[in-house]
Amino acid sequence: MKLRPIRSDLFFVGVALSVAACAVVACSDAASLDPDATRGGSANLGSSGSGSGSGVSSGNASSGGNASNGGANSGAGASTGGTSSANGGSSAGGTTGSAGSPVMGTANAPGITFTEYAIPTNTGATASNPGAIAAGPDGNLWFNHQSTAPNAIQSVSTSGSFSAVYKTSTTNTGPIAVTGGPDGNVWYTKQGGIGRATPSGTINEYGVPNGGDSGGIVNGPDGNLWFTEPIHGRIARSTPSAQMKDFALPDGTSGPYAITVGPDMNLWFTEASVTANKIGKITTSGAISEYPIPTPASNAQGIAAGSDGNIWFTELDGHKIGKITPQGDISEYPIPSGASPGSIALGKDGNLWFTEAGSENSIGRVEPKGTVAEYVVPTPASDPSGVTSGPDGNIWFTELSANKVGRISDLMGGGNTKASSGGGGGPLSDGKTCTNDTDCVESGNACGGDVCSLKVMPHVCVLAVSGDPGSCSDDSKCWCASEGAKCDTTSHACSFTTHGETLDGG
Repeated sequence: MKLRPIRSDLFFVGVALSVAACAVVACSDAASLDPDATRGGSANLGSSGSGSGSGVSSGNASSGGNASNGGANSGAGASTGGTSSANGGSSAGGTTGSAGSPVMGTANAPGITFTEYAIPTNTGATASNPGAIAAGPDGNLWFNHQSTAPNAIQSVSTSGSFSAVYKTSTTNTGPIAVTGGPDGNVWYTKQGGIGRATPSGTINEYGVPNGGDSGGIVNGPDGNLWFTEPIHGRIARSTPSAQMKDFALPDGTSGPYAITVGPDMNLWFTEASVTANKIGKITTSGAISEYPIPTPASNAQGIAAGSDGNIWFTELDGHKIGKITPQGDISEYPIPSGASPGSIALGKDGNLWFTEAGSENSIGRVEPKGTVAEYVVPTPASDPSGVTSGPDGNIWFTELSANKVGRISDLMGGGNTKASSGGGGGPLSDGKTCTNDTDCVESGNACGGDVCSLKVMPHVCVLAVSGDPGSCSDDSKCWCASEGAKCDTTSHACSFTTHGETLDGG
């Protein structure tokens, strides 16, 4: 059984979550968080439709193409949220939902490198249908098997070695989301409960409040696990010893889905149903606020904290990436291809990376300023699903329909895969002449991208990772000036050219 993203037009409420209901409602793409799986560690829900992109509306996807020219964002008009409460806690609802800042053209994206690892075939199953993936406390990447034969989770090392398969239950109630816990274990949600796995594979499972569903899960800022209950319209909290409490949302049919820890140390979550169409916030004491998304019926899915102090989310049916400030102001950025984005995660490069299942079969990248690029996954029709940042500084993702786990390296440039949208990418080949580093924007994005070679005459653009010191006439001509790089008046080279270096080049 392959599990797919929530389709808001198919969303429903029931007194119990059946296996068939889970395939539509709760077993899918969602949150990814902090790349470090420590406090507020990485978490996401898996799956994004099968090979042909079933579960993704092709009709809606075409409308997303109308917003792919890098122009002003859609979603005009402000929307105002009211006041809501949960178990006595209350706070003011959303202030405004803005139309968003205009997209400043597409990103001049770096060339990246894909590496794919085939998941070993498991006894009794031809494919695991990997969904959610997260960095675990043990330094490995953990992912779930969304196939129900068997119900399982598994880990893969940063070198691509797979652990044994750890079965999570004996019934057809497969795992949904996964996160590194505060206790050094890996936690996951499943149909009808949540579970805990030690790094060695010992499994314990626990029923959840209301005897119901569970969706996204994240390691909270208070040392507890927080997860969503999509069918019951609640947000739940569990201690590492599985003592639980949940909080009702104002609208029980809102379909809370993915969840993450925001920069304000509150929990932020998506509300996927058509009637809700909101981003929600809950404090660790249970006070709830909600903020309407400008695009109607956007079907918000994944959510993650950004490097810019904001929270970022995906709109599966809106074909956009959204940004919400801690104060509740929302901006939206169209995806150039009109794809339907699922999971999203913050990368070590400071950008957000997201999955695009279906015909686009891509991984997307959005900068904090809102520019978007997309990269086609090497394996056709693989349906990229979950995504997270690994302990090795690379981006890791699952390929639901290809039975693989993928890795993206060279996040700052120098890889062999160019962006299918967003421009740039890949090694230079045109020998573009230049005078200063800032004349070169062909294969990278600013700091860590291209430099104007100091060694070659006439000067031409080369990749920063080539080790060439580059050329400059003053500090403003250094790509890394915002990070403290200076132009040496004697050598006419910048003190450093790659993101994360220090003034002494270390």
